[in-house]
Amino acid sequence: MLLDKNIPIPHIKLIDFGLAHEIEDGVEFKNIFGTPEFVAPEIVNYEPLGLEADMWSIGVITYILLSGASPFLGDTKQETLANITAVSYDFDEEFFSQTSELAKDFIRKLLVKDTRKRLTIQEALRHPWITPVDRHQALVRRESVINLENFKKQYVRRRWKLSFSIVSLCNHLTRSLMKKVHLRPDESLRNCESDTEEDIAKRKALHPRRRSSTS
Repeated sequence: MLLDKNIPIPHIKLIDFGLAHEIEDGVEFKNIFGTPEFVAPEIVNYEPLGLEADMWSIGVITYILLSGASPFLGDTKQETLANITAVSYDFDEEFFSQTSELAKDFIRKLLVKDTRKRLTIQEALRHPWITPVDRHQALVRRESVINLENFKKQYVRRRWKLSFSIVSLCNHLTRSLMKKVHLRPDESLRNCESDTEEDIAKRKALHPRRRSSTS
């Protein structure tokens, strides 16, 4: 969890560092992990990882905060990963109508496939959208507002799609099960019925019908 200050009641900035890994100098590290829409191309391609992968993720987070949309999210996991490796995204006017070119430039320089050309931590902090060098840039920066309303709409839509997929899967499994039941009657049920008939016959043999006193 990343907090703004080390105080009893701080503001939470970022969470979900459960898969975080400390990079050691001179030690090659490869892994495939993380939420698909946020991972860098080098993770998808199983290449050596460094801090550059985090800078890519910052670009994705910035894109989402400013637009409410996700740059690489597809209808399936495979489509999402394909979009990432192809760096296939755009600044849709529907979502970026209130976003400055300076903010878009910051995102573009982070979402670069070649890790050598991607902004470093120091370069990102010096970018004029983060650290304006004059009054004009400071005013331009204010044009880029965090679009939380659209983010909420997109989140609800994604949750609905997930729920729909789960319900569809359950229905599919139910239909498959029903087909099996109709095609192959349950042998155990037939056995139970047979056992019941045998039990009745046994009870009749053990307890013969009483004769009336007049017979």
